[in-house]
Amino acid sequence: MKSTEIHRVPYGSKNITFALEYSPRKTLAIEVHPDSSIIVKAPADATLESIESKIIHRAAWIAKQQRQFDRYALPLPTPECVSGEGYRYLGRQYRLKLIESSSDKIRLWQGRLEVNTPTPFDREHVERSIANWFRDRATIVFSERYRYCTKLVTSHDIEGHGFELRTMSKRWGSCTPAGRIFLNPLLISASKDCIDYVIIHELCHLRFLNHSTSFYNLLESLLPDWQERQNRLNERVELRTK
Repeated sequence: MKSTEIHRVPYGSKNITFALEYSPRKTLAIEVHPDSSIIVKAPADATLESIESKIIHRAAWIAKQQRQFDRYALPLPTPECVSGEGYRYLGRQYRLKLIESSSDKIRLWQGRLEVNTPTPFDREHVERSIANWFRDRATIVFSERYRYCTKLVTSHDIEGHGFELRTMSKRWGSCTPAGRIFLNPLLISASKDCIDYVIIHELCHLRFLNHSTSFYNLLESLLPDWQERQNRLNERVELRTK
């Protein structure tokens, strides 16, 4: 029966924090997960000293894995919710237009994101209304793209079990060690082929929870142009422009 312990090993001016799992196995494995957490799986008879020694030996590799995850996850700006502000939806930019109205309604119309509201100067209300609209649209579009992407990965013995929306300040998507996939509703700003890239990226993590050579081989077999899609996604990280 395996047990999990949290340990820290000094490396340079920092500490490497890792979760240590002892289990009936013959070799030690180090895993770096999308949230940059580190899990070490060790044989039951391995000493802590030998484990820490191997972690220090692999410290450069661990840092490289974490940097690769960071490249995939860029910070997103905070909206100001004022007329004229630019919002992206499915790869196209729309200018926000606040309209005083007797009821709340949002629509895309002639290159504008029109927000009809009784309180156009209430920034918190406007921000909440826009966020809810984007979230609703994300649910609809992501569901469509998720169905499409899961069909692409079935030949690789990957079975998706759905996704959840989660607002994240630094990530387009994430996958937990338990296989739960989260998609940032702000990803609705990107074009559909970039949305597909993020979904397939996370589906590949159902097989490989790190950014190993095996992970990238699988990703490239499914999306030969994944790097180009990633670059376009990151170039449009400014979801709202002034």
